Amino acid sequence: AGRGCLGLSQLGHDVVDDCCVLLAIVLGGDGPFAVSDSDLENFLTGEKREELIRLRAEETAAKKTAPLMYGIAHSYAEGRSADMKVFVRGNPARQRELAPRRFLRVIAGDNRPHYTEGSGRQQLAEAIADPANPLTARVIVNRIWQHHFGRGIVATPSNFGKLGETPTHPGLLDHLAARFIKSGWSIKTLHREIMLSATYQLSTESSDANSQIDADNRFLWQASRRRLDVEAWRDALLDVSGRLDRSFGGPSTNLADANNVRRTVYAKISRHELDNLLRLFDFPDANITSSKRSETTVPQQQLFVLNSPFMITQAKAFAARLHREAPDNDEARIRLAFNLAYGRPPEDVELQLGAAYLSASPDLESKLSLWESYAQVLLGSNEFMYLD
Repeated sequence: AGRGCLGLSQLGHDVVDDCCVLLAIVLGGDGPFAVSDSDLENFLTGEKREELIRLRAEETAAKKTAPLMYGIAHSYAEGRSADMKVFVRGNPARQRELAPRRFLRVIAGDNRPHYTEGSGRQQLAEAIADPANPLTARVIVNRIWQHHFGRGIVATPSNFGKLGETPTHPGLLDHLAARFIKSGWSIKTLHREIMLSATYQLSTESSDANSQIDADNRFLWQASRRRLDVEAWRDALLDVSGRLDRSFGGPSTNLADANNVRRTVYAKISRHELDNLLRLFDFPDANITSSKRSETTVPQQQLFVLNSPFMITQAKAFAARLHREAPDNDEARIRLAFNLAYGRPPEDVELQLGAAYLSASPDLESKLSLWESYAQVLLGSNEFMYLD
């Protein structure tokens, strides 16, 4: 429109102004002859068209190679905020008294301050993280305890009310919550304190006398045998095989990619189509909140261990690592395999079984060598998947 106006510069100012307005309407973003940026090169010829194509290619290359200068985060912008009325049974057509924005009465009591600063989100966050709030620190501590022991001090981690279970060790929960607040809400400090405790370092050795009193181990007289979640299990497979990428940061990755060796925490999670590996090994539904993982044992899991390209790739890499790092004899490689996979030396009978298998005649129809098949057995065992 500007270039068209320049061509009319010999006319009077009023005529030029009217023509500029007309061209802006006709060729503007909402006009009948608007040209989108992607179609612009179709209206150019010669050097102008070549220059536009070159500039677009340079822009694309710069976006891919330019270093990240600023951190990026998704956030909400404040809009027009106002208190709402109570909807009777959720029906907006039946409104009652005004419900000011403020914290929960069951925690803060009747004399709660109203939230008046913008939407009130910041004031709500401050109330949630207030050291005087009796719930927040306890809920966080309980979730972290559940991660380490398989069950929280309160076994219903999303329900601390009357309908939930009572804590097995209420004094311990209060103590850890107070320590957590005193440390500046440091989760790393809380992890360290729990993992250095004598309770965390107990063995899974059983006791008939204790089993008679507390068969469910609610009072933690022994370590409970637990299965690794799918993220830790996949990372352990990649680590033992020598393929794990330990670098930090970066974009999310696709677990379906056979060459993806990044830690599972960087996996892309789709609410519409969850990755098959995650779904098979009890990753929670990304559409809803989940207070704890379910544990299922189904035939498809063992079929995955036996036949999936992912497991076969790790078995081949594990076998290659054993040949690189151990002397050229089967016994030394078997010992290294057990130390890497299980964190212990093999027993005599395990050494004998391994040596007998590896000395057998290879199956010419198998896609795996004897060492690769042996490595797959070690990686697919229960001992590799369970903490004992």
